[in-house]
Amino acid sequence: MKRAAIAIGSNSTRMLAADVRDQALWSIVRGREETRLFLGLDADGSIRPERLEQTAQAVCRLYRQAVDWGAQDVALLATSATRDAKNGKALGERIFALCGLTLRVISGEEEARLAFLAASQGRRRLVMDIGGGSTEWTLGENNRVEWAVSMQLGASRLLKRRKIENEADAEACLALAREIMAPNAEKLRALPPAPVLVGLGGSCTTAASLFLRRQVHGEEAEGIEVSLTEAKRQLALLAPMTLEERMRVPGLLPTRAAHYPHGLCILIAALETLGFDSLTVSGRSNLDGYLLSQTE
Repeated sequence: MKRAAIAIGSNSTRMLAADVRDQALWSIVRGREETRLFLGLDADGSIRPERLEQTAQAVCRLYRQAVDWGAQDVALLATSATRDAKNGKALGERIFALCGLTLRVISGEEEARLAFLAASQGRRRLVMDIGGGSTEWTLGENNRVEWAVSMQLGASRLLKRRKIENEADAEACLALAREIMAPNAEKLRALPPAPVLVGLGGSCTTAASLFLRRQVHGEEAEGIEVSLTEAKRQLALLAPMTLEERMRVPGLLPTRAAHYPHGLCILIAALETLGFDSLTVSGRSNLDGYLLSQTE
């Protein structure tokens, strides 16, 4: 069956359409719009009207793309920023009025499960999904989750705490990421370890893109190794740059220039805290996990 799912994330809104059969995804089509919803939250925690409308319109464009491709069923999910937003219900109402889609806000735990289902491929893996508002760690094997956590730590959330304009800012953000991760890392160390850390989300695929000096997405990013040394090199390069200078760095999307160094801090802190020398990048997402879950 041809299915599609759209996810309103904290940084971007993404669409995945695929022929779902035989517990696999075929004829995959991906769409993406940079909606930066988390950065569109005001001091009161509400989505600003212009960002709400922008996001709703983006969802409808991606919905039309999925339907034009032939999707017979389209699901709409939302994650951290919408979970946090005081007026998340208003976003759902606006989308329903524009294109008839019903919004379902998923929990951090479900985010973690879907990321694991997308990236583990049945093997024992620790999967990390770095988003704009939250980061998930999931440990499991044979598509069975043994332990999962969703942390209030994301690239845009960290940016709101402190901008990175120099090395001292980067060190402060790294220290904050380590502090938030530490209690969960201690719990994780008590469990049988995974041999590989798999990284999902825009920060991980961007790390692969900068390593290759060209933008990679989706299946192009699958399996690329990014070492701790390479991640630290990227942070040292970007931290002192102006926003305009970052926007010219090969492999870095201009729309990610402001918050990518913060995503790098999360990536580096995770590698250090969990004791990995590198991570394996996956170009898949929780949308892959969602559509795969429809074959279960």
